[in-house]
Amino acid sequence: MKNETINTILYRPLKKGASYDSLIPFSDCSSTKIATGDTKVAIDSMALWTKKYQHHTTALANDKFTRLPLPKLCKALHSFLYHHLQYKIDGYDQLLRSPACAWATRSEGLDCKSFSIFASATLLSCGVSHYLRRVKYEKEKGYSHVYVVVPKDQKTHDLEKGYYVIDGTLKSTVEPSFSDSDDMFMPVKGQGLSGAIGASVAQGVSKLVSYAVDEFITEMNSCSGAVYDASVVGLKIRRDLRDKLQVQLNDLGTAIVFRNRARIQHLFNAIFKEVDLGIAHLRNETAFSSFEHCDGQTLGYALDFAEKLKVFIDNFYKEFQRTNSHFKVEEFSKTASVGSRTLYFVVANGTNPIQADYRFIILRKEESAYGLDPIFPFEANQNKWLLQNLNHLKKRYSDGRENSYEKEITPLLKKVVDLRAKTDLGGEMLYYFEQPLQRELYRIWLKYDTAYSDFLKEEAQSVITANELALRDYQKRFSKTVAQDKSAKKRKRLKQQLGIGGLLTALLYMYFKKK
Repeated sequence: MKNETINTILYRPLKKGASYDSLIPFSDCSSTKIATGDTKVAIDSMALWTKKYQHHTTALANDKFTRLPLPKLCKALHSFLYHHLQYKIDGYDQLLRSPACAWATRSEGLDCKSFSIFASATLLSCGVSHYLRRVKYEKEKGYSHVYVVVPKDQKTHDLEKGYYVIDGTLKSTVEPSFSDSDDMFMPVKGQGLSGAIGASVAQGVSKLVSYAVDEFITEMNSCSGAVYDASVVGLKIRRDLRDKLQVQLNDLGTAIVFRNRARIQHLFNAIFKEVDLGIAHLRNETAFSSFEHCDGQTLGYALDFAEKLKVFIDNFYKEFQRTNSHFKVEEFSKTASVGSRTLYFVVANGTNPIQADYRFIILRKEESAYGLDPIFPFEANQNKWLLQNLNHLKKRYSDGRENSYEKEITPLLKKVVDLRAKTDLGGEMLYYFEQPLQRELYRIWLKYDTAYSDFLKEEAQSVITANELALRDYQKRFSKTVAQDKSAKKRKRLKQQLGIGGLLTALLYMYFKKK
């Protein structure tokens, strides 16, 4: 379909926007960026353009959207964009308009990228984190469209928990089906370094876990009389591994956001134990089992899947170490029975259990680069911590804001201290009760120490880009591995058809996969 035809189909009469003119600055569109290429070329520039010109939407957001609850905000912003900005495909030249320029030329027509920049900048001005999503509608072709998705959970930013779609080029807020997508996280100011790690990379690893699980289930063979029935294995690996591991990863991401040392250490150790013992059990069972060919093949696929899973977890761990220098990490090794794990790795926990090693870490807290902690550390003395923060505000700003901070923070601090005094609460339960209080402590600090937000933003800028590139690299390498696996399995099936014995083929497969 030609561009002119699409523009004609999607044309709509616009509402008068005079009431918004005073809320959006004038622009002569000298700030229009041109990037030659497809949507892939423009996506990184869009993120930079959004942050550079976010201030164009400040008055608009404060007047029309900020006070709305998230569902109504997303619906109202979509309606504003659809009814006040005309849609027009730009073609090969990727025109990125600032929000002010988009408003000045709204009747002439904008393409999906400028709609998304406007939506993204407004959401940032409202304090709402979100993602720029680019999609493919045909598998063999490149990315051709971009819009905004807003996670319903604004704490973990986990899209698996639901999200709202803002695509101002379409009348509906229902997301059309697509063949592939790629998301770029757009955090609000103040989330900074930890927010980028906790929300973006942790969620990215969760997505990769889903990819790996789906691929494993697709490649399994269903054989009559098999010990490892494909339908049962598929159900259990989704329910008892994927879903539970994703909860742990999301909890870990949140703990990293709030620099909860004890919680980060606990979750990394829990994940390491599950994955390391699961792989050890699979390796042993694969090497020494006397199962028929079909079950032996299933174990081989399961081991391959588990080792991919370990690569994802290891990369996440390395990225955490690289970007969280305020923690000193000490690594150890422990030994336990493979039957002590709780996640499902195809082989039942009680089947031929062995002793195996797993990784264990201890996090030591080092001096913050900023010189203080916005959240009350578990090991700290409450009076000393509060006095340090009050002195910082008094010295930094000299406007008396430390008094307002003390008045607002003291009741919350008392709740935290009282909660920690309840010895009947276990560590896990204490964490869940305290987490809302930690978030509120953090929010109040950002409110009073505006310089801290700037510090985090500067510290995070290069890391956000690095994390996005790392996640894309993981996905590319994963796709390449999947393609190689499929090719190897096709060659293997051909050998079977030519008469190579099933058991011998399985043994050769296991041998060469380990090479």
